[in-house]
Amino acid sequence: MIIQILPEQCIACGLCHTYNPIFDYDVDGLVRFDTDDTILDLAPDPSLVQAAKECPTKAIVVKEY
Repeated sequence: MIIQILPEQCIACGLCHTYNPIFDYDVDGLVRFDTDDTILDLAPDPSLVQAAKECPTKAIVVKEY
């Protein structure tokens, strides 16, 4: 699955991190991965899909293949 974060849409609510610790935050509290990437290709993970579904601003996008 491809997962993308859109930090410019993030409101720093912190909800995504409650679903999966892959989500981290920058100094302003906006979502980021623990790498400098904004797009990752990962094995399917239901917690990532749930984080994307629950994000109030849709700052997380998941594309499953």
